[in-house]
Amino acid sequence: MWKTLYQPANSELSINTWGVMVTLAFAAAAWVVHHRTRRVGIDPDKMVWLYLIAIVGGLAGARLLHFTMATPKEFFADPMIFFRVWQGGFALYGGLILAGVGGVTYALARGINVWKMTDAVFPAVLLGVSIGRMGCFFAGCCHGAIVDLPQDAIAIFPEGFSGGQLWIVPHAPFLLELTHHGVGKNDVVVMATQLYETIVTGGIFLAMSWLWNHRRFDGQVFGVSLMLYAIWRPINEMIRGDDVRGLDHLTWLPTSWPVHTTSQAISLPVFAVGLLIVLFRFNRGVSPEAPFQPTQEELVEGSAPRF
Repeated sequence: MWKTLYQPANSELSINTWGVMVTLAFAAAAWVVHHRTRRVGIDPDKMVWLYLIAIVGGLAGARLLHFTMATPKEFFADPMIFFRVWQGGFALYGGLILAGVGGVTYALARGINVWKMTDAVFPAVLLGVSIGRMGCFFAGCCHGAIVDLPQDAIAIFPEGFSGGQLWIVPHAPFLLELTHHGVGKNDVVVMATQLYETIVTGGIFLAMSWLWNHRRFDGQVFGVSLMLYAIWRPINEMIRGDDVRGLDHLTWLPTSWPVHTTSQAISLPVFAVGLLIVLFRFNRGVSPEAPFQPTQEELVEGSAPRF
């Protein structure tokens, strides 16, 4: 819709809306994590490295999962395509998994309470997903299936708008879009599944923010967040309509196989992990916590992030 946010005249360089929204997503998530970890007694200076791990691991993991699962032939024929990020191709779960493993490893190495950290971090990650999916909407990727435009659809943008159109429908499927110059299907009406995810993950973030203030045990917010997203993601996958869906290249799978995309397959163990966390942590309670207070020496001399 707005694939390019800004491009100087007579220049091949441009600022893409997807990149801007992903940057805002990381910034918003980091802001939430910074304030919440401080409230439970975690030194915010220690979290700076976590943000770097999240950025590098998130982008690298998302890139790697896309190429190894969605388009493996293309990747193994030319592995250097991994670094050509302008050619697109990111799978959200890959970023969440690699950034999560890196973040937990770092927390253990620095003596950070993992359960308190993950309770503060994962809802913020879902806020980032909510914002980042707006970038997908603007780019025209990760869209839904092609549908007919209902007569009662209400157009949002002026007729003839160069980017495309967004419609509100007073019944299912509620939000429809058409993109002229996107990276997905152009000039056809599709379900705006990116905005569905923006709304749902934003809602999960708000619900988990309430739960974070009322949690009964450390790890509760993390476990419940994993389960909620693992329930939602396969539903969204069912109505997605972009061509590369992750498991299409596995021709040996039977046609009756209920899981058809990478994200649907990954959602099963993600839900199981969330459930196990809730079950095994249920009677552990919330360990003592107090807002982080820097020492007098740090107040006078300042402090810098240390690995």
